[in-house]
Amino acid sequence: MLNAKLIKALEKNGFFLEFPNYNSNEEMIAEIIKSDNSRILFSLPLLLMNAINYKRISLNLDKKQKREFNKAILISAEIYRREDIDNLLSFVIKKNKILGDYPKNEFKEYYSHFKDSRTNIDEKEKIIIKKQLKLRLNLDLNKSLKVLFSPAKIRIMNKIFNHHKLTNTELKYYYKSISNINKSVLNEDLRNYLKIIQIAKKSV
Repeated sequence: MLNAKLIKALEKNGFFLEFPNYNSNEEMIAEIIKSDNSRILFSLPLLLMNAINYKRISLNLDKKQKREFNKAILISAEIYRREDIDNLLSFVIKKNKILGDYPKNEFKEYYSHFKDSRTNIDEKEKIIIKKQLKLRLNLDLNKSLKVLFSPAKIRIMNKIFNHHKLTNTELKYYYKSISNINKSVLNEDLRNYLKIIQIAKKSV
């Protein structure tokens, strides 16, 4: 079996391996518990937020694994209570008469990993939102540019924006056909005048 270190190293070099997906959340949870790896077990509170079929998972576990599963459910339920997260674990606990206790230090570890994971998710979402916002701004910018400039003028301005050297012909064209428009657009009096028109037209 390939180890995680080798897989990560291959991915950094652009080689990605295809792995089969789990058919259900229950199958993944059972696999995590069977792994008997504490680092992976800490991921369970992230998965137990979704509705689960307790009996389907339990049927794939031995007695020791089932105790570990029950403990993870009780810990997760307490984490959700503290974080005010809607879930169905209280129903699962009551229906299946899940009893037991867990060490405080173990709960703290689970809770710490849970909060770290949620922070990572939030950070990823922020990055996605920033990318979407940048894309939207670029689309708005391109739309505005097309109103004022021809494709040839936009191409030359993009070269300047990206610090690419202009040919002599492009440079002459810039000063002859683009520079004056840019100066007009940047003129503060003109911008204030257009703002007044934009506001006033609503009442006309």
